[in-house]
Amino acid sequence: MEQTLEDFHSQLRNEILVEAESSNELTEDAFFYFFSEDLIKAEVIPTADRCFFDKPGLKIDGYGGNPIDDEGTLSLIVCDFSNQEEIVSINRAEIDSMCKKAINFISKSLDPNFREELDMTSTEFGLSDLISTTWDQIQKIKIVFITNKSLNIRNRDFDPIPINGIHAEFVPWDVNRFYDLMISGKEKEEIIINLAEYGGSITALNASSANNDFESYLCIMPGYTLAKIFKAWGSRLLEQNVRVFLQAKGKVNKGIRSTIEQNPNMFFSYNNGITATASNIKKDFNSTSEKGGLFISSITNFQIVNGGQTTASVHEAIKRGFEENLKDIQIQMKLSVISNESRAEEIVPKISEYANSQNKVNHIDFTSNNKFHVDMENYSRKILAPQKTGTTIQSRWFYERARGQYNQEKALLKSTGEKKKFDALNPKNQKVTKDQLAIVINTFLCKPDLVSKGSQKCYIEFTQAFTKKQESEEGNKTFFDETFFKYSMAKVLIFRRFDELVKKADWYAEGYKRNIVAYGIAKLLHTIKRKNKAINYNNIWKSQSLNQELENTLLEVGREAVIHLTEAERPKNAPLNTGEYAKSLDCWELFKKVQINLSEDFENTLLNKEEEKSLLKEASKKQKLDNQLETENYIVSLGPDYWKKVLKFCMQKRIISPRDQNLLYKAIQVSFVPVDWQYPRLIKIIERAKDSGFQN
Repeated sequence: MEQTLEDFHSQLRNEILVEAESSNELTEDAFFYFFSEDLIKAEVIPTADRCFFDKPGLKIDGYGGNPIDDEGTLSLIVCDFSNQEEIVSINRAEIDSMCKKAINFISKSLDPNFREELDMTSTEFGLSDLISTTWDQIQKIKIVFITNKSLNIRNRDFDPIPINGIHAEFVPWDVNRFYDLMISGKEKEEIIINLAEYGGSITALNASSANNDFESYLCIMPGYTLAKIFKAWGSRLLEQNVRVFLQAKGKVNKGIRSTIEQNPNMFFSYNNGITATASNIKKDFNSTSEKGGLFISSITNFQIVNGGQTTASVHEAIKRGFEENLKDIQIQMKLSVISNESRAEEIVPKISEYANSQNKVNHIDFTSNNKFHVDMENYSRKILAPQKTGTTIQSRWFYERARGQYNQEKALLKSTGEKKKFDALNPKNQKVTKDQLAIVINTFLCKPDLVSKGSQKCYIEFTQAFTKKQESEEGNKTFFDETFFKYSMAKVLIFRRFDELVKKADWYAEGYKRNIVAYGIAKLLHTIKRKNKAINYNNIWKSQSLNQELENTLLEVGREAVIHLTEAERPKNAPLNTGEYAKSLDCWELFKKVQINLSEDFENTLLNKEEEKSLLKEASKKQKLDNQLETENYIVSLGPDYWKKVLKFCMQKRIISPRDQNLLYKAIQVSFVPVDWQYPRLIKIIERAKDSGFQN
């Protein structure tokens, strides 16, 4: 049964209160971090930095990172948490008041007298300084309002508010909007583009094949229309691989820019156009118009999978004063409309890969269906963590590769007893999302500057790294195995425990906790590696806890991290904003040079390189044996009927050698028991058949 709005509100409230109590933090802080993570995944904001400031006429709760890194967009976050058991309403007057307080903070930040009154080590000074130093490059302002109340207004559209020549957009996220996102089962809201708002319908030619289960169109997209759409939706329109490519190579192509500015009427002839996908379109047919034929008036979930530089270049033309030239530009567009969600997950990545096969865009599967995430999920469901001291229950570390998996699996259980058993087997504090894992792994790879940039950038680099590793270990299961899973969860345990220790430390003042944790762990790992030693993750996994020596050392390094981030001398021209400084490589390079002394007691808990290699070698041997047994059981379980189908398919497709054909003739016998060399051979035959379209 689908969860009601009231149940959703109650569950969220309880989770926030439990998180605040267990982590020893303010309820408002827990609320901010809880919901801002959802908005990062929904691509409403690129990251979320906490900055609580509440004075008469002024209020702010956080911001979405550096505007320079978000296409000139300044995103400020304002929160309003209700601790009432029932859903509370909020009216327009209250919302307007909140919005004006955030806008007042922006205006005040441009006043040097206001900035001088603030404590230079405070988060509010950091944000105020960031606003003032980047103001000339800010093109758009978003006030993101987060509340677990219900907006009690009919018209949910808010007029933009001017601030020193820039219009601020108000983006409310109330309990209803979060609920709608949750029941959709998706991480992001749909993008619905009504083309009438961007210049009008576009002409199209139906290019669909009779045998396809999706639609294809050749379209003409006016340059002005594409520029306006990109201005409104930004990088959300770009498929992740295209986005990563543009971030690395630069968004504007000089050749495209030259054509726009000097020969706009030749753009259609010179440019390759764009390739895009959508989940739905609205079509009109008008044979009486000048152009006649088919028109597309609306596009849902528009995603550009090839042509990112073209898109960014026409948008940039408006900023450079060539808006009139865009009216002479026509862009060819291939549009695939795939309404079936499961088919879209399969087809869209392939369209992206093949569309970019002739350029430098490296195709990486950023979706939750990537083999790495599927493997991690499978390990998490079958591996039981050792029981903790003082308990008799073994539990699991639940890897959530897709949004809401944990709650969905629990919701499928009917009785209260079954749900209690689920909670005992899968404790909430042992749930790990793919974004959280990315943050932890990058921290232990000694990249605290990257971790400080937020979960989105962290996840992208993490995915690129493990994809490269997978490709280098093709067909070899010796890296991302059960040991990798166990050690990864041990690292999550260290990260979360250190987070708890920081909050309770007498040297910790509010703010920059994520940065302190990341820099502290990275510095400790860097120091240990220089001594050719390593943390014994195997022991941490076995005990499901940290030893006292490690906790004491983390606290000592954490104190050094605070001093380095907030008090130590910074390089010339380094940002005054501590959060932004933590994102710079200079900050990490300087912290590497800080001398850290490790206690003898702590060093005695570490492994030397030989001990570490021995442990990993033994684990690898065990994994290979487990993999072999798993393969053998799988092959035996398929049975003669399955092999008959494989044999028939392979012979029809002519994709089988005489040797493999003889092996399959043996496999269809009831008495067949494979010998060692035949197991991997049969697996390869299955893979070859599936690559050619075999389905059982």
